[in-house]
Order: sequence, then structure tokens, then C-alpha cells
Amino acid sequence: MTRNNTLIGILLMVLSSAALSSKDGLAKTFLDQIGPFQIIWIQFAGTFVVVALASLPKHGWRVCRPAPLAGQFLRGAMNVSAITSMYWALKYIPLADATAMLLFAPAVATLLSPVVLGEKIGLLRVGAVAVGFCGVLVILRPGFAGEPLGYYFGLASGLFLGGYFVANRRLAGVQPIILEIAHNAFTGALLLSPLVVVVWVPVAETLHIKLVFIVILGIAGQGMMIASFKFGPAAVISPYAYSLLIFAALIGYLVFDTLPDALTWTGIALIVGSGVFIAHRERRLAGPTAAARQK
Repeated sequence: MTRNNTLIGILLMVLSSAALSSKDGLAKTFLDQIGPFQIIWIQFAGTFVVVALASLPKHGWRVCRPAPLAGQFLRGAMNVSAITSMYWALKYIPLADATAMLLFAPAVATLLSPVVLGEKIGLLRVGAVAVGFCGVLVILRPGFAGEPLGYYFGLASGLFLGGYFVANRRLAGVQPIILEIAHNAFTGALLLSPLVVVVWVPVAETLHIKLVFIVILGIAGQGMMIASFKFGPAAVISPYAYSLLIFAALIGYLVFDTLPDALTWTGIALIVGSGVFIAHRERRLAGPTAAARQK
């Protein structure tokens, strides 16, 4: 990969972070009018319709046949649980705080990889996970701004997202990328459908445009994130996903007049530092002498 290609990948990841942070910030503005389950179902269903229409000419009805079925549904369940927990967190706590808890996911994925994927992680990366968890504990301290329940939902979102990352790695290469997106959206919408029937409330006309942008931002963010890894190594590109926090803090300040306090920034720094170290370590271990460097 050339330096220019790597820069394109980094730019796509940063733009993806901006789109996804904007989506979450937009959702936070009307979570008091529509429940998280309904918003997420609309997001998944809308994404599936758009992606399915785009992929039908080439892949036909494979878009409606997730494969392997059990693996796709497990991944969909993890994704639904992560986003639902995130949106419930946003009902109670600032956007940047919820985003910080969500970004504990890479550490969770590292911790799960020996059990699920049979990978060796080594003492250094175990230490990095411990540092990230210390950051979570700092953010979860007594006396935080907002409802305590919101922070626990935020932590749950990070745990579920970590499981989603592991499921992604387990299913990597099984289907073309566009089918992966379609199947993920399809299983998510399907899993939520029985619940949405119970909790559905009429959607005010004033919210229609916001819901359309939720779908657009979700597809754009996910698409740019996937595309970013085509221009550079994952270990180089993935740390820039932490720019989510920058955009979340900026949106929180401009839209909701909230900013993390000093202790929360400390916790954020520990979580981000942990994730960046894990990404750097994985890049080194991916080299030809990985076995010799494993610690």
C-alpha cells in the first residue's frame, strides 16, 4: 500500500466516525419521542432495503438468505444489543460519555479472542485490556453527571460490540461485503420485529426527515468504515476510529451544551490508549516474525 492510499483510508475512517457520531447525536434529540427499539428497527430495516436493492442485480435473492444462518443471527443479536444499549445510554448520559464506553469494545474483543477464536493474546495485551477497564471504572465513578443507569447501559454497549467484533472476525470472508451488510441489517430487523410490534408508537411527521437521515448516516458511516480498510492495514486504520470521541464531544458541546469533565477525560484517555496499544501490538505480531515477538 502506498502512503497516499493509507491517507485515503485514514480519511475514510475519520469521515465514517463523523457520520456515525452525527447519527447517534441526531437519535439523542428525539429519544424522548420514539423508543430506542423503534428507532433501531427503522435504521436496520431502511438499511436492508437500500442495500438489498443495490445488491439484487448481482447477488439475487441471496440477500435474503443469511449464511451461515446461526452465525449471522448471533452476530445480528450482538449488533442489535450493542446499538440498543447505546441508545438507552443516550437517554440518560452525554453523547461523549456513552461513546467512550462503547469504545471499550476492542479491549473486550481482545479478551474474548482466545476463547472464541483460539488466538494467543500475550501478557502485554492483557495488561492493555486491564488499563482500558480502569478507564471504564474511572468513568463509572460515583458522582458522575447523569443517571447511573445510563453508564451501565453504555458499558453493556461496549461489551456487546466487543462480541460483535469477534463474530465479524469469525465470519470474515464468508460472504461478499455488500451481502454482509445486507444480512446484518436483515437479521437485526428480524430479531427486533416481534418487540417493535408491541412498543410501536405513531411517528410524528416532523420526525420523518430525521429518521431518513438516521438511515443515510448509518449506511454512509458503515460503508466508509468498511471501505477504509481497503486502503491500508487494519492495525494502521482502526485506531482512527477513536476520532468518534472527538466528534461526539464536539456534537455534545454544540447541540447539547455538555462536555466531559476532567475525570471523564482521564477515563477516555485510558480507554483510547488501551485500544491504540492493542492495535499497534496486533500490527507488530502480524509481521513475519510474529511468533518470535509474542509475549
